[in-house]
Amino acid sequence: MTEKNEIKLKKSSILLAEDEENLRNSFQKVLLLYVDKVYAASDGEEALEFYNKYHPDILITDLKMPKLNGLELIKIIRKENENIPIIVTSAYTDQSFLLESIKLSLIEYVVKPIRDTNLSELLEECANRLFKNSKTVVKLEKEAFYDYDNKTYLYKKETIHLTSKEIEFIEILLAHKGSLVTKHNIEDKLYIYEEAPPSALKNLVFKLRKKLEVDIIKTVSKLGYMID
Repeated sequence: MTEKNEIKLKKSSILLAEDEENLRNSFQKVLLLYVDKVYAASDGEEALEFYNKYHPDILITDLKMPKLNGLELIKIIRKENENIPIIVTSAYTDQSFLLESIKLSLIEYVVKPIRDTNLSELLEECANRLFKNSKTVVKLEKEAFYDYDNKTYLYKKETIHLTSKEIEFIEILLAHKGSLVTKHNIEDKLYIYEEAPPSALKNLVFKLRKKLEVDIIKTVSKLGYMID
């Protein structure tokens, strides 16, 4: 998964509609590895209540549920929200639903259980859909922002263009915002296809700091860098 999409998901929420309790609880724990919040509903009616209350970014719903099934839930939500990414899960393939699903603009219809690799791919596609529907600008300091869509740094409303390596470096740190990223990990990602002198990363950070004008990049002595 790209770092851009990891960040997008970490700031997103999922509404999970699943009537089987053990599966719901275990799936919620897995999803929390990817996203900020998971609202877990035990039936379709509760899912609709959570949707109206919390306005989640992504919907994952079982097909067969009591009170309100997955198809009915999706149709209600789609009347007011054409953009929310939706994944449908089911214990078996429902041919009649597959025909209906064409009109519902789903990310995917998946037979349970969802493997970890498949889940990561599905959530990445959800993140891509979210990006298409909104511009993503991250606030770094009071008047400093990073624009993911245009790959630019904004300071006091002025656009500062960055090199490809500077963009990669900033996005690596933002993917782990608030945490240390070691020099070794950064170099592995920045210079994966090329040989770089020992001073390459240090020089990159030096030049980038001059461009940014504010002290966003923190150095952790002899270990690496971070953005708070």
